[in-house]
Amino acid sequence: MHKIRVRTPALLLMVLLAAAVQICFGAEVQEPPAPKTAPATDLPVSALVDQLFKQIETDKPELMWEAVNRLVRLSSSNGNAVTDRLEKQLRSKDEKIRLACARALCQLNSIDDAAPVLCELVKTGNSAEIRRMAAGSLGLTLSLNGNEPVATALAAALNTETDSMARITIARSLWFVGSRNEGREALLQILAQAPEKQIKDEAALVLAENGAHRVHEVRLRLTSLYTEPTPQGERARNALRNAEEEGHANRENNKLAQGEQLLRELLLTVKRAYPDESKWDLDKLFEDAAKGMIGGLDPFSQYMDRDDVKSTQELLAQDYGGIGAYVGLRNGNFVVISPIYGSPADAAGMRALDTIQEVDGVKSSDLMDKGGLNSMIGRLKGKPGTPVRVKYMRRGFTRPIEITIVRENIRVESVYSAMLPGQIAYIRLTRFGERSVDEMQKAIKTLVKDGQAKGMVFDMRDNPGGLLRAGVDIADIFLQSGKLIVYSEGNKEFAPRKDFRSTGGPEDEAFPMVCLVGVGSASASEIVAGAFQDHKRAVLIGEKTYGKGSVQQIMPVKATERQTQLRLTVAKYYLPSGRCIHEKGVEVDIEIKPPETHSWIVENIYDLRKQMVFDDYVRSHWETNKESFMKLAVCDEFKCELWPDFETFYSGLKTRLDKSDIRAEVRTAARRRTQDEQKKEMVYDLETDMVLQRGVLELLNKLKIDPASIADYKALPEKFKKKDDTQDAMLPGEALKN
Repeated sequence: MHKIRVRTPALLLMVLLAAAVQICFGAEVQEPPAPKTAPATDLPVSALVDQLFKQIETDKPELMWEAVNRLVRLSSSNGNAVTDRLEKQLRSKDEKIRLACARALCQLNSIDDAAPVLCELVKTGNSAEIRRMAAGSLGLTLSLNGNEPVATALAAALNTETDSMARITIARSLWFVGSRNEGREALLQILAQAPEKQIKDEAALVLAENGAHRVHEVRLRLTSLYTEPTPQGERARNALRNAEEEGHANRENNKLAQGEQLLRELLLTVKRAYPDESKWDLDKLFEDAAKGMIGGLDPFSQYMDRDDVKSTQELLAQDYGGIGAYVGLRNGNFVVISPIYGSPADAAGMRALDTIQEVDGVKSSDLMDKGGLNSMIGRLKGKPGTPVRVKYMRRGFTRPIEITIVRENIRVESVYSAMLPGQIAYIRLTRFGERSVDEMQKAIKTLVKDGQAKGMVFDMRDNPGGLLRAGVDIADIFLQSGKLIVYSEGNKEFAPRKDFRSTGGPEDEAFPMVCLVGVGSASASEIVAGAFQDHKRAVLIGEKTYGKGSVQQIMPVKATERQTQLRLTVAKYYLPSGRCIHEKGVEVDIEIKPPETHSWIVENIYDLRKQMVFDDYVRSHWETNKESFMKLAVCDEFKCELWPDFETFYSGLKTRLDKSDIRAEVRTAARRRTQDEQKKEMVYDLETDMVLQRGVLELLNKLKIDPASIADYKALPEKFKKKDDTQDAMLPGEALKN
């Protein structure tokens, strides 16, 4: 993932036109003749790949590119099988094979392994022709633009190359890949010193095609070539024609200059007139401008500052150094939403809703004023093994408690699982991180293989996505081999179509399952759900998904020494059926919407929450009713009378809210306290989660199990008896009773 250096449209057009002419210089442009024995198109993919590699081995280097392009097309339509073969052949002893495979992988935008191979061929290729083609391949790969290691390798090869045409090729690629002037200066030197006309002509043409047509020596050489009825003459005529159209490009340059002038004027005005000098931080102002510019492209493109980069890396890596607690704001206070059970914060006795007042002697209010929530979180995080002093207050305490917690490497789980009644596996995936696939496989082994689950409810509600590869691999767990999971497609040069296919066996589709999604399911979760739906692997239940189907690529920014990053939209995702989920989402098969609640009810509940009345009720009754409360947290049958002193508590609130609304909030507070007591999260709520209930009923139908045979599910058929599940789901107050 590398930064793309933007050129003016006309100059970039000339670069691309020159690149399209030929991959190496000094050869006449022509269509390569058809191979003597063209591979048959009706062969199996593996056999066809074998024949194409054989063709590359036997053809002359300048004639092998048709076979390379066919390998690229095969890889795009057949996924990892062909790509893996290309990557393996990068280690071939045959230089032509290594060159061909590296070029094919670059066309597929898979540069990590291919670029070093090409750099090595530029330096040590046995023939000047191989070195030229390797250098040309690097110059043609747009995603290498700004790649410092490749630019360094090209500069080194330029200093040792003795073949004049190869030096021209290397110089042109260096000019395009690098942020330096070595390439341009080397071409000018060749033009001035080369004794052969052909070399001078080629150097001048390359300079002109890359925007240096105004140089006097270049212009003279182009004028001389203009009248020649040769390919070089045609290139000279095109270069001069493009130069005449530069006026349009100049207008683009003028706009760029006007933008720079606008920014300069704004900064000078701010410095001269703005009353708060503490806000005059040039670095921050420039970063804010960058965020605004990139953020204006679309909702998902982003300029990420250093804190953003660190947070994103931690989220995807699923671990960080810290105390181990989910934190946030509540009633304007910085509180523990929930400790991560087993973490240092948990071991130190911190609980949900503890209010953090100070961190290392600095008041939370001061940190919030200076840097907001991220400033507070940053104080709690740190290198594992280092101490942090935390002062916190808990409802019922007479004074704050100050403790020292030693930070540890915190692992954030993305998979939560449990066995539902009737041997039904329930797995909830909260994000697609680096360890999500391993966590998923572990949960499946525990519940399905070792626990002998009969079916699975796979819950991806409120899953915002994450790593594409994790999404593909998780979908692969449930699909047999050869099925298209998703494909991405964008700019044909930078992000050509790329297919992702499954690799499993028939047994992977034998296990019955349903999938739960909602409006918070986005990106990778939509890809997985859409693949399940298109291949009829699982019924989707819940609500239409968010509709985030665009591909973002991370590009380090060289101007900040790669400490910040550009997260840029480069393509879109398409489901196996060809549907683009972007801004459309994935429609569910069975729609279940949450019951609507009047706004006045929400407002009154919020006011009571701020007063902590529900947590106070649970805290005051906990010690004498612990066992009962922990059972009610699982299921209270929607009965207010099961909660001790409920009538007295309700009367004391003097609220217009119904008793059922208050009971639900009391139960939520009891579930939170139960989690703290048990040191583990309550993974599901079968009593109130209507989407989960509908998913269980659908799964029981698949399994041909009578819900009446399982006490926890006997009320489900009556609850969802109507064909219109949407209307049925909107009915308030219907209870699932054991």
